[in-house]
Amino acid sequence: QPKKQPSDADDLTTDSLQSISINTLFLLSTTVDRMNNVLWPYLLEFVTPIQFTNALTPLCKSLMFLAMKKQEEGENASLIRYDLNANLPTPYALTTRLLVVSSQPYVGDCRGTAALRLLNVLHYSVHPALDRLWSKQVPLLVEHIEGK
Repeated sequence: QPKKQPSDADDLTTDSLQSISINTLFLLSTTVDRMNNVLWPYLLEFVTPIQFTNALTPLCKSLMFLAMKKQEEGENASLIRYDLNANLPTPYALTTRLLVVSSQPYVGDCRGTAALRLLNVLHYSVHPALDRLWSKQVPLLVEHIEGK
């Protein structure tokens, strides 16, 4: 006969599993050295597919941190190397997806705000001419959305 689990065993619900996954991703991307090499730019592949919409808030936050970390290390030019990874979404697809998501900033644990923040960090990779405009306007928009 199969053994029964004790009644006080931790039951993993969908919400608790999701919370654990989000925390693990953020911890890996913010605290573990060398994770930048593993997660960047691989996580960018999950930004554009519609089926990952509910995961965009933690995904954008982790990507934003990884991108800022790369910039601090001196990679201020294009953060996204399309010549090294053919699976990455195009700059147009990335911009469109993040702008569409940001049009509803308070939905899905504020995924629109997270999308705007990521777009602000990636603006030079999207197009170098956006640097002057977006570096001024997007932070103001994020501050307005957050009520600051």
